[in-house]
Amino acid sequence: GTRSGEDIEELHDMRVATRRMRAALDIFSSYYSPKAIKPIWKGLRRTGRNLGGVRDMDVLLEHLKGYIQTLPEAARDGMEPLVSEWQTQRELRRTTMNEFLDSKAYQRFKIQMNHFVQTPAMDRPSLVSDYPTPRLVKEAAPLLIYTRLTSVRAYETILDHASLDQLHTLRIEFKKLRYAVEFFREVLGPQAKDVINTLKKVQDHLGELNDARVTCQLLTEFVARWEIQQIQQPIGKRKTIEPVVAYLAARHADRHRLMVCFPETWETFVHSNFRQALALAVAEL
Repeated sequence: GTRSGEDIEELHDMRVATRRMRAALDIFSSYYSPKAIKPIWKGLRRTGRNLGGVRDMDVLLEHLKGYIQTLPEAARDGMEPLVSEWQTQRELRRTTMNEFLDSKAYQRFKIQMNHFVQTPAMDRPSLVSDYPTPRLVKEAAPLLIYTRLTSVRAYETILDHASLDQLHTLRIEFKKLRYAVEFFREVLGPQAKDVINTLKKVQDHLGELNDARVTCQLLTEFVARWEIQQIQQPIGKRKTIEPVVAYLAARHADRHRLMVCFPETWETFVHSNFRQALALAVAEL
């Protein structure tokens, strides 16, 4: 399904699976030697990069086509140059992705990954010590979860003046925290469900903000290229892309709205109800 591109959700699922595996390596890296996880990390990162390029275009095109459906018939033709360019970009990235999936490097990675996940204690660092170290889930999970919680909470000091780049990085930190809770969900208390839902809500908000931000950047670049192309045409034959400019304005408005209302979403995370739910979930261990 990922190769054919008939259902964009299949590629999305594969990309999410790749991200989860990278998150798992990040969380549990101290329990493996760097030598063991380095090739796995490298393979997952390269796979994710190839999948991500196509997925990003799928998301852009899906939103664009939804927007076009809201336009009057007379304005839809003006969006065709943008649709055509993005579809071309998608196909180019899909070709690159399929070439990677057919490559010897990817085949080697699959063999390495299979060996890694089926070999118990592969290159595990020595746990022999004069002092006890966290090894059991009930010992390690609280530390792993709360370490990621502190990484997110650290952004509170800059939130009032955070840049879009910083908010994008915050989204990544939220994702790491959410995955950490999800990895241990089976042994946590029932409050873990509400914790995960809250984290997902905040992560989705930041994801929509980043999508709007990226779209604005791409549209601005498209309009600039279009202007250069039209200057080369006779004055009487120059074409307008007013609908594309209107789409840029709409996405800019989306970006602004999501940015200014984020503090309200953030409050659901810093509220005492969330902290209590997380503490109770972890206390089940």
